[in-house]
Amino acid sequence: MKDSAKAGLEQFLTYRLHVLNKLAERGISERYASKLDVTLPEARVIAAVGSFGPFSIMELARHANLDKSQASRAAEALIRQGLVQREQSALDGRVVLVSLTPQGRALYRKVMPIARKWNGDLFDCLDDDEKAAFGAALDKIIDTMNARNE
Repeated sequence: MKDSAKAGLEQFLTYRLHVLNKLAERGISERYASKLDVTLPEARVIAAVGSFGPFSIMELARHANLDKSQASRAAEALIRQGLVQREQSALDGRVVLVSLTPQGRALYRKVMPIARKWNGDLFDCLDDDEKAAFGAALDKIIDTMNARNE
């Protein structure tokens, strides 16, 4: 790595993570579109609700790593397709939750293998030691940033 005093934008962690994220999202978006005819936000909603839901839109946005408006638009599109449904929270009648329909659960069973395969493909260029070191470094950075933002 270059001397940090002379480092250009391409050496900043946030810039590099953004580039990696855009490349990774482009690849997975193409796979979801071609194999399942869903957008990346829709696939994230299906994956999040299928893995952890049902959710309110706010919870969904957090778990799907989407902003609230993206989560809301994706959920509405999935509701129109009959893949997600609204239901009242049993704990708080003011809260509306989204959950998967039977067709949504079937789609979830298709989304997750594509996501797992793509995740594996992203790491294929690393050997086992590099994968472990990269994962540990990311965990350390994330934990540090979470602690600073509390």
